[in-house]
Amino acid sequence: MNFCFSYSLINKKIKYEINQYRFVLLYEDLEIRTINIRPNHLLIMRKKKCILSALGIAFFALCMTGCVKNYYYECDGNSGDSSGGTTETKYAVRFKASVNKEAITVTRADAATPLQKDRYVTVYTFQNMGDDIAATNYQTLESGVLTPVSGSGLSLPSGTYDFYALSIGNQSVLPPTVTNFDTGFTSSTLSNGVDYLSCVMEKETVSGATSFDLNFNHAASQVIVIIGSSAATTTIDSINTASISAPSTTSEYLDIYTGIINPSHTLSGTIDMAITDSICQQILLPLGYSGSLNMDFSAYVNGQSTPMAYSVGIPLINSQLAAGSSYVYKVLLNEDKVTIANATVNPWTEVNETGTPLTPVPQ
Repeated sequence: MNFCFSYSLINKKIKYEINQYRFVLLYEDLEIRTINIRPNHLLIMRKKKCILSALGIAFFALCMTGCVKNYYYECDGNSGDSSGGTTETKYAVRFKASVNKEAITVTRADAATPLQKDRYVTVYTFQNMGDDIAATNYQTLESGVLTPVSGSGLSLPSGTYDFYALSIGNQSVLPPTVTNFDTGFTSSTLSNGVDYLSCVMEKETVSGATSFDLNFNHAASQVIVIIGSSAATTTIDSINTASISAPSTTSEYLDIYTGIINPSHTLSGTIDMAITDSICQQILLPLGYSGSLNMDFSAYVNGQSTPMAYSVGIPLINSQLAAGSSYVYKVLLNEDKVTIANATVNPWTEVNETGTPLTPVPQ
């Protein structure tokens, strides 16, 4: 059975009504009404689907004419497929990916580096009014260029969209998933040792085949400790082990709408640090804390066959570990004493899966 509907400029509410004779949907300035509909729920729902498919045509006509008028569109009420309508053209949307080295996005040419090869990215796509459309997984088969994990990737009709992307900079695994789009939080708690990357791109226009640059920020923080000798009589042969206090991970999530991990305010246990020569490195969740982090390490010195154990308090600059910041400490030791010689905040040092720095560490 065919039916027709009309629309008119009404208000900016979104709601619907179902009564015995008609189904009414108010959707962003449009009032769409079906007429002569019997109170059959299944039939009404099918017609609702068909009405929504025609909404784009009605809205386009309204925008083109700039006035309020009635629009009639015939639809097959049994299948919900439009009769006489048109199919929207979809355009391929491709992505490149880079990572900011500094906590705040800057425009210098050296401020960002391409996302490492063999990294995964999930891109969440939303319409400009907030409806989620797709979650698409990509992989960097070459640095900085995203290739769909399966299929041909994202295709969208012309319009305005919001993109929210997640990745992990130091692991070749998919990032945490987001299933509750009301909150935008990742569905599982986060972990220390993971270089969470986030990107927020809103109100981007698609009007044809398009390529976007996803510019990721580091959502966690980084601690680097460089261990040196404080006396000519002390020779450090090698660093044996190293661990540092870790921020609590309880109820720690990443919000895709802001790209932010809310800082923890407590410590919970320790985490081992990656060791490269005299450099100890670890990625920690953001932290707001008035105390110090405790670092324990052992080192072979002066040719001894047994490593010596050391412990030192790592003071927090401005009582925090801020997202996107790399905190570099210079620690000096002799055979029985450890001192903090220097502490600075620096651009991020990219590391691989084992924690080995891929870029020079500030000395």
